[in-house]
Amino acid sequence: MSVWSDDLPVALPAEFTPPDYAGGSIANVPATLAGLFGVPFAGLPPLRRHLWDPLGTDVRRVVVILLDALGANLLAAHESLARPWRQQARVQGELTSVFPSTTVAALSSLWTGRAPAQHGLVGLHMLFPEYGAIGQLLDLSPTFGRYPDALVRAGLEPETFLVGPGLAEQLAAGGVVTHDYKGAYIVDSALSRMHGRGAVGQHGVHTFAEMMVRLREHLEGSREQTLLLVAYWPSLDTLSHAYTPFHAAVTAELKSLFGQIADLLWEPLSPEARAGTALILMADHGQTATPHEAWIDLADHPHLRDLLLMRPAGEPRAAYLYCRQGQQADVLAYLQENLGAAAIALPAAAALEAGLFGPPPHAPAVPGRLGDVVAIMRANYSLIFPADRAFESRFVSRHGGMTGPEMNVPWLAFRLDDGPPPALDSRRRIR
Repeated sequence: MSVWSDDLPVALPAEFTPPDYAGGSIANVPATLAGLFGVPFAGLPPLRRHLWDPLGTDVRRVVVILLDALGANLLAAHESLARPWRQQARVQGELTSVFPSTTVAALSSLWTGRAPAQHGLVGLHMLFPEYGAIGQLLDLSPTFGRYPDALVRAGLEPETFLVGPGLAEQLAAGGVVTHDYKGAYIVDSALSRMHGRGAVGQHGVHTFAEMMVRLREHLEGSREQTLLLVAYWPSLDTLSHAYTPFHAAVTAELKSLFGQIADLLWEPLSPEARAGTALILMADHGQTATPHEAWIDLADHPHLRDLLLMRPAGEPRAAYLYCRQGQQADVLAYLQENLGAAAIALPAAAALEAGLFGPPPHAPAVPGRLGDVVAIMRANYSLIFPADRAFESRFVSRHGGMTGPEMNVPWLAFRLDDGPPPALDSRRRIR
C-alpha cells in the first residue's frame, strides 16, 4: 500500500489505512454540511456524493452527534444494536479519521474542514519553540506538568491558533446558526474556543441524557431556524482507554448511548421539529488494544535516546522525534533495524510531502512541529517516554496511529422525518 504522492510514494504496511482526504475522511464532513445548507465552503472538498446526496435537497437543520472512539469495528461487533440503525439510515458507510487519529487533531479538522497539516494542530503533544516547551493540547499545558492554559498565559491566542476560518464562521456567512454541545467541564476551555469560532452558543452539559433532552428542546424551540447542532460526548473513549473497546463496560455504554438518542431525542420530537431535520452519527477515531507488554520503552534503548535532542512529541502511537544535529539518518537506521516490526519510520518531511497529514497548502509551523522523524507504530505497540510511565500505565487501549481499528469510523445519516427511531426491542438484544 502506498500514499498517493506521485513523486514520493511511501510504502505502508497492509495493516495501515491512510486517511482519505480526497472525499472519504472526517475532514471532508464540514464541506458536506455546508453543501447540505447550500453554503459556499473554503477547505477540503465534501464527501463523495453517495455519502450525503440521499439526505435530499430540503435539509434545514442538522444534528451531528460525535461519539468519541466509536470505531467502525466496535459498531460492527454489536450487530444486533447496529442493524436496525443501519436499516433506517438514508446513508450508512465508513469514513477514515485524519492522521494522527487523535481527538485534538480530528476535532480541529471537524471544526475547520482542513487536514491536520493545514490547520496546524498535528497531535496531542507539540513542540512550541517560542515558549520553550512541548505542550499538551487538550488543556494547553506543558507536557511536564498539569498547568491548564499555561500556553495561553504565555501568549498563545486560541481564537487565531488554528489556520483558516472555522466551520461555524463560514456557515454564519450563509445564514446558518451553529450551536456546540459538550461536557460542562470543557465547554469554556481554550480548545473549545479554538473550535467554536463563529458558533452562537457553547452549551455545557453534565450527562448524555441531559444533552439529548437539550438538543430536543433546542429543535422544538427553533423550528423555523436554519441550524447546525454539534454534540460531542467522550465516554466510549474514556472507557475504552481503561478497559479496551470490547469490554462489557464499553458495550453497556454503547447500548445506553444509542438508547438515549432514540428515547430522549428522536422519539419524543414533534413532527414539526422533525421536518427537514437530518441526524448524523459519527466518530473522530477508533481505538486499538495496546497492552503494557507491547510498550517500546525508550529507557530500554539508550543509544536511540542519545541520538535524540529531546523527548518525543506527538503520541505513543505516532511519535515525532527530534534528532541531534546530523543524526537523522542514524535515528532512521536504528528504528528500521531494531524496531522494524513495531514501527515504520519516515523522515518527517517525506511523511508531510506524501500527504499523510493532508494535502498542501500546509500551515507554516507544521514542519517544525513534526520534528525530524515520524515513527508510526504497528500492531499494538506504543512508544513510551520513561517520565510518562505512570500516566501511560492507565491506558490499555490507544489511538493516534494508522491501523484500521484506529482509522475507520462509522457514518450514519438519517432524516428524522422518515419516521420513529429504530425499534426498542432491537436495541435491547445487545449482550
